[in-house]
Amino acid sequence: MLSPIFRPIHARTRGAIMNDAVHFHSQQAGRYESNYKKRAFLVRKNILHELLTGDDLTGQNWLDAGCGTGTLARFLAAHKGCSVLGVDASETMILHCAPHPNTEFRQIADICGTGLADAAFDGVLCISVLEYVSEPRAALVELRRVLKQNGSLVVSVPNSDPIAWSANVCAYWLTRPLGSWRLSRYLDYSKHSYTELDFRNLLDSCGFHTEAVRTYWGLRGFPMFGHGSHMMFRAAKV
Repeated sequence: MLSPIFRPIHARTRGAIMNDAVHFHSQQAGRYESNYKKRAFLVRKNILHELLTGDDLTGQNWLDAGCGTGTLARFLAAHKGCSVLGVDASETMILHCAPHPNTEFRQIADICGTGLADAAFDGVLCISVLEYVSEPRAALVELRRVLKQNGSLVVSVPNSDPIAWSANVCAYWLTRPLGSWRLSRYLDYSKHSYTELDFRNLLDSCGFHTEAVRTYWGLRGFPMFGHGSHMMFRAAKV
């Protein structure tokens, strides 16, 4: 659901909202890869590995929808033995994707309309993307379309649990007068957060069955009182 605090002051088009988020991330492309040396980003890789522990993905085809500079796509290819297509709306991000065996990177206009074939992938990865899209349901329906039956979706969203989310929101508003030095700048563009139950219900309504959930992050990468500010779900297409 859309938290009122993040609603834009003026009505804006879907394209304008998404273009702002793409522009914001494009500006970070040159240093984005280095983020994975920090605790706050490295936890994504660790939890992805945990959610896929015991799975033999050898020979499978996976999609990384919103791949950024391709860190997680390369991780999947190197550690799980699958082939990965990474797509992103940011041309700059794609240009910064380092080549790696069994990976391909491609710019697309919109995650809600990828132009990819039906049932082309055994799995889809979508990390820290849906919060920036104006229509998360449309994005999930599209990701389901490109998945094979019983295929896996690994997706992350912000956790709207008040304890988990309040630290990020407070840091954002308290430092907002600092302009480009403010904390949690991504909240300028992040439009959606969910409770675990809300997102489970959304997945269910889009034709997925939730298999596992992990929470992670907090202010500067540390959970608040054991509550993570983000959730990563593993779900199956049904």
